[in-house]
Amino acid sequence: MTTYGTATENKISEVVAACSRHGSSSIVALAGVPGTGKSFVASIAAQRFSDEPLLVREIQFHQSFSYEEFIEGLRIDESSGVAVVPGIFLEWNQRALEDPDNRYVLLIEELTRANLPAVLGELMTYLEHRERPFLTVYSRKPVRVATNLTLLATYNPTDRSAIELDAALIRRLRIIRCPPDVGQLGEMLSGTGLPVPVVGKLRGLFEACKIKFPDQYEHLMPFGHGIFAGVTQEQPDLHRLWVERIEHLLRRPLVEPHPFTDVIEENYPWRDPAYQVQPTV
Repeated sequence: MTTYGTATENKISEVVAACSRHGSSSIVALAGVPGTGKSFVASIAAQRFSDEPLLVREIQFHQSFSYEEFIEGLRIDESSGVAVVPGIFLEWNQRALEDPDNRYVLLIEELTRANLPAVLGELMTYLEHRERPFLTVYSRKPVRVATNLTLLATYNPTDRSAIELDAALIRRLRIIRCPPDVGQLGEMLSGTGLPVPVVGKLRGLFEACKIKFPDQYEHLMPFGHGIFAGVTQEQPDLHRLWVERIEHLLRRPLVEPHPFTDVIEENYPWRDPAYQVQPTV
């Protein structure tokens, strides 16, 4: 089994433990701003919890994702008739019901991007009460949610759709916070060739934002430590990252600058064009 640094392993273990405690009655959800490693941690935790990668299925919600795709829907068959077709959840749930000795995981990325009450339908109740079967909308067949099926999810708590979650939905979530983490940052950049002082400056950037905005840092930081994944050189990687990504998160046309902009600019020296490598002629 591949192991990671202490900070990363601690977060993975926290997710695995939550799946063990609550996976048979709730959706275990990792919440954090973009770039905090939610998807990476969730994927590793899902595989460790199930103890078999083939027992993990990953999907991504989006605004047009529907009940018909998730639970079941109507499709035109080869004879031009209408057939009831199980959706992703019912397919995976059936696999779990037929294999009770193993743990199955359905990993849902971007949970709150879909219209959750419409997509989940009956599951709003029966994820919590798995001993009670429910009737699906189209086939009218009784379905029981497998106790060995865990729904693990990720979402950005600052998305408008996440902000609008009602109490009924929140009650069915077990939320694990995934803020930007300087420990995971250091582990991610170890062995990349970046000088230690450069890594220290990047850590200082997050620490400065946390000191300046202690109550807003976790939810309003415009990016997480994962934005620096793939950086191997101070020059020109960090300058390009600023020009191509970071400054667009802070300053956008016709929109007020992000509240953290001044602090981030003050602590990000690689904005300077001097860090740009000039093309050779």
